[in-house]
Amino acid sequence: SSRTGDADMPGTPNPLSDMANLKSTVVTKDERPNPSFQDTALPGFKKTVRGRRAIRIFDGNPIPEDVMRDCLRDAVLAPSASNLQSYELIWVRDDDVKKQIAGLCLDQPSVTTAGDLVVVVSRVDLWRSHLEKLVALMTEDGKKPLKGPIRDYYENIVPMLMRTDRFGFNNFFRRVMFWYKRRSEPTVNEPIRRADHRVYGHIQASLAAENLMLSLAAHGYESCPVGGIDKRAIGTLLNIPSSGEVTMVIGAGTGKPEGLFSARLRLPYDDLVREV
Repeated sequence: SSRTGDADMPGTPNPLSDMANLKSTVVTKDERPNPSFQDTALPGFKKTVRGRRAIRIFDGNPIPEDVMRDCLRDAVLAPSASNLQSYELIWVRDDDVKKQIAGLCLDQPSVTTAGDLVVVVSRVDLWRSHLEKLVALMTEDGKKPLKGPIRDYYENIVPMLMRTDRFGFNNFFRRVMFWYKRRSEPTVNEPIRRADHRVYGHIQASLAAENLMLSLAAHGYESCPVGGIDKRAIGTLLNIPSSGEVTMVIGAGTGKPEGLFSARLRLPYDDLVREV
């Protein structure tokens, strides 16, 4: 399709770099990180990050509803590629469903004893509807149309990257396009195949999951991400379409002392961080 942004930004081959020229949204100083955060936010953040542990045994009591909803609101503030938020967080509240999920999580104590369960789901299949809703919000339902590189990005680039089809024609198109562009200039390398979209979706879901667990810790509650589960059966139980995939189940609540199995152990910093 034609580059719709060219009408507004002539001669601009890279709308990603052109975004540096856009007018920024004005927010107050307190809404963005600044040196004052070292005194106001850093101590609590350090305590939250260091205090968050994977707890295996909870006392079974649910987290207060208002607290849980506040944590979920923090979860959806997680960074998201193109802001498509291609995930779903299912807060399981029905006791019978919770018991069934516990069985599908192989009766792991971190699930069977949890006061609350959240099933984190990758929903790349919702990219088109999320894109339409996002553009509607950005344009105030069309009253303020997108222009320039932003318009090009959301009308052309995002659909080109996300669109797929049963026979893989779009996948082949992306493969050829990326190969051709890479011969003369830096370019993205994926997504090409459905597997790339799967990785993308689980990354987006995991970012939201981490936000949720950190918020739970900041609210004084504990959690445990569980991945060794029957994901397909959980998807069937929760009526998740086959195009969506469960990423993990998070058990949450008030942890018991015996729920922390060991002191924190991490590989040396230099084994995980490389400076160049």
